Amino acid sequence: MRPIRQTGFLDKPTFKELTKFDLRTYIRLMTYLRQIYRIVPFCEIPDEDVPYLILRHDVDVSLESALKMAEVEYKMGLRSTYFVLLSGNHYNSFEGRSAAIIKQMSGLGHEIGLHYDLNQYRCYAKNTVQALETELRALESIIGKKVRSISSHAPSGPGSFLSISSCINADDPCLRGVYIHDSRKLWTIKSLYILLDNRPRKVQLLIHPFHWFPPAKPRTKLDLTFLDVLWLLYRTRTLIIRVVDSRESCEN
Repeated sequence: MRPIRQTGFLDKPTFKELTKFDLRTYIRLMTYLRQIYRIVPFCEIPDEDVPYLILRHDVDVSLESALKMAEVEYKMGLRSTYFVLLSGNHYNSFEGRSAAIIKQMSGLGHEIGLHYDLNQYRCYAKNTVQALETELRALESIIGKKVRSISSHAPSGPGSFLSISSCINADDPCLRGVYIHDSRKLWTIKSLYILLDNRPRKVQLLIHPFHWFPPAKPRTKLDLTFLDVLWLLYRTRTLIIRVVDSRESCEN
């Protein structure tokens, strides 16, 4: 992959620019932020007193979208944390292609964390801590390394599993002093103002990959293009003509 390079200090993006949610805007935002912060995954939060930004991605919908974002960040020399679901409805992390994508993102240098769904855990027979431990071990079997970070999936609610010392919890209040997210593509003016103008020293930024790289819509039998409709009309017309000709032949 060819690296993405930027020369000279880049001015901050405008609020209007950040409503576009596309590849160009994302590169623009990350290029600006890396001039101010050390951008890190959860597993690399610095101990020294330096401005840092924890870059986090909740993979709620599409692993393919996450991979595209992971590749862009790799080209930019960035590393971030991708939280994947093992109890979600949109993808199966254990399916061959999905597991390969998760491994590939890990291979690009990104941290893979567990995006747990507490509401789903409550449906299991075992207790929630056992369910979390089971999913941690399962995700570790996919990536071949220890999972060090976890985050809650809405509407699970924050505050769960804070007592588990073996994992970094993205919901830990100590890590969410300045917390900014793009949920539902709705930045808040206040959060963007804080990020771009006030330049806080410690930031957690949540970006959902499918907002910036929409997943390809699977084509169904009812998802017809204009050419499909024309072809169906042509085939129907041809069939009708053949039936009429056949009847006329029988009558003669």
